[in-house]
Amino acid sequence: MYKRVITLLLFCSLAVYGQTKKMTINEAIETSLKNNPQVLTAQKEIEAADGRILQAGRIPNAEFSIESNEIPKSFSFGGAGELDFNFSQPLEFFGKRSKRIQSAEYEKHVAEINLKRIKKIVTAQVKSAYYQGLLSRETIQAIELNIVLLNDFLVQVKDRYQAGTSSYLDVIRAKVEVTRLKNELFDVNKQFQQNIGALKILLGVENGGSYELSDSLSYNFLTAPLDSILASLIEQSNFIQMSSIRIDRDKSLLSLAEKGSLPDFNFGASFQNRQPIPGKGFDNFIGLKLGISLPMFYSSGVRGDVQESSALLDISHIQYEAIRKIVTQKIISSYKSLTYAEEQLRLFDKTLLQDVEDELRAGITAYQNNQIDVLNLFDIYRTYRTTKLEYAKTISNCLMARNELEISNE
Repeated sequence: MYKRVITLLLFCSLAVYGQTKKMTINEAIETSLKNNPQVLTAQKEIEAADGRILQAGRIPNAEFSIESNEIPKSFSFGGAGELDFNFSQPLEFFGKRSKRIQSAEYEKHVAEINLKRIKKIVTAQVKSAYYQGLLSRETIQAIELNIVLLNDFLVQVKDRYQAGTSSYLDVIRAKVEVTRLKNELFDVNKQFQQNIGALKILLGVENGGSYELSDSLSYNFLTAPLDSILASLIEQSNFIQMSSIRIDRDKSLLSLAEKGSLPDFNFGASFQNRQPIPGKGFDNFIGLKLGISLPMFYSSGVRGDVQESSALLDISHIQYEAIRKIVTQKIISSYKSLTYAEEQLRLFDKTLLQDVEDELRAGITAYQNNQIDVLNLFDIYRTYRTTKLEYAKTISNCLMARNELEISNE
């Protein structure tokens, strides 16, 4: 009974392990955004930024002390002449704490936008891996179709050889061509498994499961002009937004550095136990303390903080302008690449596909009528397969170029 249970559990686990799941590109993106370590890390960065906001709002710790004076040599504290209970609270000059909090809030805003940016980048990586998988699958299907056609052709060649209208060399050539295609199919299948493995890594899932890509290679041509796309992508650029927020953060830090020349305060109170005053009969007093820092004696440090913050603000401005230029150029280059890829796809749609299919049908008929030999027919088969594969590659190139354009602002 125990062995049966173990066998049943093993069978079920293997069944689950080998189960094939259909996955659309949108499902792949959704899964990746839940499991991808870059996304999870960026989410934790936001939590860390929340902690830094709390730290920035920290008020200096109050202090409590007990002070005893005029202690007898016998160390009898009960006979001490003075006993004070002191409480003091340091306070910063108005505005310093709020500026620190503001700077930390800008950092959190940067972390939030960075999360959006990373999600966008990861989405693009998933799309790229998914498109590569689709291309490998299309290549496999094209080769398998050619193998089927060649197997049918091989039957015809054998029949003609049996009838004495064809040489045995033609039979050998057909078999060699089928074998070559099977070897090519093996290599493409290997590449397909590697593409699926790369996709699984991006998904952050266990490697045991098997996935079937349920989408197909298809493409809708871009209609918007460059000016419209350029303006839209620059406006939506998380990278540029992060650079802009860093300018605001550095302005806040500069203001905080300038406030370093302003004094801080210290308020205190104490309960004092003193020796009785002759003729008055009481020995308990209340003491008050008001302190102020004197930063003017250390003005070089304040000037250094201001100079450093001012330089960092200038650097942020320089980086912002540079980032806008870089992003703009990347968008333009990506748009041109996409335009070229779409031109190639339109060429295939209008001419090559229909022409090669007509040529294949005509070639088969010509061979059956002894108008061409087997080598010429093989060339037609190869041209047909190559054209189908190049068509799939052209669609894939358009999808990849479109994907690069969408992420060119990051």
